[in-house]
Formats: sequence, C-alpha cells, structure tokens
Amino acid sequence: MELFNIRYVVAVAEKGNFTQAAEQCHVGQPALSQQIAKLEGELGLKLFYRDPHSVTLTEAGSEFVQRAREILDKANALEAAMGRYTGLRRGTLDLGLITSLECIDFGERLSDFCNLYPEVAINLTEAGSYDLIDMLRERRIQVALLNRPMGGIPAGLEFHKLGQDTFSLAVPKNHPLAGKEKVQLKQVANESFIFHGDGQVAAQLCMDACHKAGFEPNIVCRSANPTTDLYMVRGGLGISFLPREEFHSHLMRNVVEVPLVEQIVKEVGICWRKEDTSPLVKAAIDHSIRWQEENKS
Repeated sequence: MELFNIRYVVAVAEKGNFTQAAEQCHVGQPALSQQIAKLEGELGLKLFYRDPHSVTLTEAGSEFVQRAREILDKANALEAAMGRYTGLRRGTLDLGLITSLECIDFGERLSDFCNLYPEVAINLTEAGSYDLIDMLRERRIQVALLNRPMGGIPAGLEFHKLGQDTFSLAVPKNHPLAGKEKVQLKQVANESFIFHGDGQVAAQLCMDACHKAGFEPNIVCRSANPTTDLYMVRGGLGISFLPREEFHSHLMRNVVEVPLVEQIVKEVGICWRKEDTSPLVKAAIDHSIRWQEENKS
C-alpha cells in the first residue's frame, strides 16, 4: 500500500468526484482511478460505490479514510520534522481560510511566509469558520484562519487572535438609508436581507444582533461569498451585513456602506490542534503571530 494511493482515496472521499480529486493531486484522472482500483484489488474489497453521477464511500471505505487521515497526518508531521534539519525547505501545509481576511492583510502575510519557506507547498481550502473547525478536528487541514465562534473554541483546539473588524450595512445607492451617517438596527427590521451562509460565524453574529434589536430578519437569499453579496445588493435584491474590510477592498458602483450604531464585531485569528507537534505548523503559527506584532499600525 503506497502513501500516494492513500492520498488519492482521501482526495476522492473529500471531493466526491474522481476528476476533481485528480486535479487536487496533480495527476491524470485515468491514472488516479487505476491506482484506486489496484488498491481495492489488493485489499479485496470496494472502497467506493460508483455511479455515473456520484461517488460515495462504502462502510469499509469510511473506516479506511478515517485511518488514512491519521496516517497522512503523521506522514506530514514526519516530513515537517525532517524539515528541522533542512531549515523547513520542504513540506506541505494544509491551510483553511474564510473569505474575508483583509483585516489581517492575508495576502501580504501569506506572501511573506512563502518567501521565507519557498519550497513549502500551500494547499488552500476556503470554507466557513464552523466547517473549518470540523476540518481541523477531522485532520483534513492543519491550521485555519477563521472567525472566533460566539460559543468559543472547541476543546482540543487553540486560537490566537490576529485582528478584528466590524460589520456595516451594504445598501443600494438609491436606498433611503444611503445618505445616513449611522443607523440603528431597528430601522431596518422590515428590510429584505441577503444573509451569510450556514457554517459562517458572521451569520450567527448578525442574527444575534437582529434578535437583540427585536426582530427576525427577512432573509431572501444566503451567500457565503461577500463579493456575491455586493452584486446582489447592487441589483436591488436586498441589503446585507458585511465587514468593513469588504467595502475597502471591493469598491462597487451603486453600493453604499452605512455604519451601524450597534457594534457587531468579528475576531479573526489562527486556529490549530493542540496536539499537533508538526514543526511546519509551528512555523506557520509563529510566523503569523510575529508578522502581527511587526506590522501593528
């Protein structure tokens, strides 16, 4: 049983698709399929149910993937540990992230890390904070940049705050509130909202604020992408809560930022498993914290 075959099986399980898994593993789809079929032959059992439209794990496949993730985690840790002797010249960092990270200068931060460790490969996975927490606990990613959940960080994980941002309202330019210096949430109780997607801390923060203001928001659409939210606001579908960073990094014609009297604050930070002893993970955490200290305004 080869390590690369184990990686192929986990990739198919996560993507639910042989073609997408092959792209992630940088191998041709026929080759990936052949290797998995060969592995199934060696094991004498099927790991996947296959039909023209989907791929799902068998019972044996589910247990294989669970144990395979533990093996890959240890393999990554071993690879990173050997990096101690080569100055971390090699290795792969599986990094999860939310969509809004302008408040911690994510692009510059990642670029600086890559310049320090040019031969370290970075695999990026974009998702909501709650989904990223699940991925950390399932060992599908090693570290994550996410919003601190309202209920706190689950046991077994560590979180270090790197920055914060506040939410404003995004409204069409011709909206009656567009010229206001600030508004109270109760003033928009009857509006239609384009809301954050499930699995996002932002959705919980903004929903909680609406409830405290005494109303249940009329949600006409949900989106996990702030840029998509802005397009829908511009189209007149409704108004939206967005972190202020989005207005500064994605200027959009005919969309206006309206600050709120109430403070809806998100805390952004780096999160990892307490038990993870990988030198590469430690390097990523140390770099992020050091970069924060060196670039305080």
